[in-house]
Amino acid sequence: MLVHVKGELMNHWTDLFKEHPELFFDALDERVAQAGIEVDFLLKCLHKHRFKMQSVLDLNCGIGRHSIELGKRGITVLGTDLSTDYIDIAKKRAKNEGVAKRVRLKVADMRKIASSLRGQRFDGIINLFTSFGYYDDDTNNDILRQCGSLVRPKGFFALEIMNRDWLVRNFQPRGFTRYKGLILLEDRKFDIETSRVQATWTFLKQQSEKQFVLEKQVTIDTRLWSLHELVETFRKNGWKFQAAYPGFGSQDKNVALTEAQRLLFIARKK
Repeated sequence: MLVHVKGELMNHWTDLFKEHPELFFDALDERVAQAGIEVDFLLKCLHKHRFKMQSVLDLNCGIGRHSIELGKRGITVLGTDLSTDYIDIAKKRAKNEGVAKRVRLKVADMRKIASSLRGQRFDGIINLFTSFGYYDDDTNNDILRQCGSLVRPKGFFALEIMNRDWLVRNFQPRGFTRYKGLILLEDRKFDIETSRVQATWTFLKQQSEKQFVLEKQVTIDTRLWSLHELVETFRKNGWKFQAAYPGFGSQDKNVALTEAQRLLFIARKK
């Protein structure tokens, strides 16, 4: 996969997060207000299965919106992300929210998470808002195995991600989103054989009331899973399926999982 940004050739999501985090900031910032509701739902699901939650790794934490809400609820959190900019923003927010002593934040690549956090152990790991599936299957599997080495026995992995089954029935080849001073146009392709979505994102920056100019255009590639595929993927990498629920944004939490746009998948360390 190649990503083109103003003449620069990039070969993955990771380059975007390192070099152009500003493209995603508004999308994350707009969701800060919902983070408390999302964390309450997450904790309710984890409590139902009696997981210990004194210390949590928030893998790919972005600007720290969930890490900070967990800290407010008395949980010790380490949030990691590839983006130095996002981690800096998260640190400032944690300080302003009064949870800096409970919420630590660190720049780290999820592909090297075990070595980055060598010697540290957590009650569980969370990875939220489709922050998984950026790489090929071998790399994704290796990340899950590394995460297992960081979790105490019977600990958890909670993954919140787009539901492949929903996407198959509701796929839209084009999309449009407006942020503050920015318009995002999406052209999407879905490969049903590999369960990968390739999307070209065109960012238009507002210059005046009626004028927009091309800011950047990027192509991204993401792996999605059906529930049964998640069960098997986690099983072969050291985890046991515990439960699944409709993910964030579902108005009806009793909706069938096949009909849910997003999934909250919970696994237990074997």
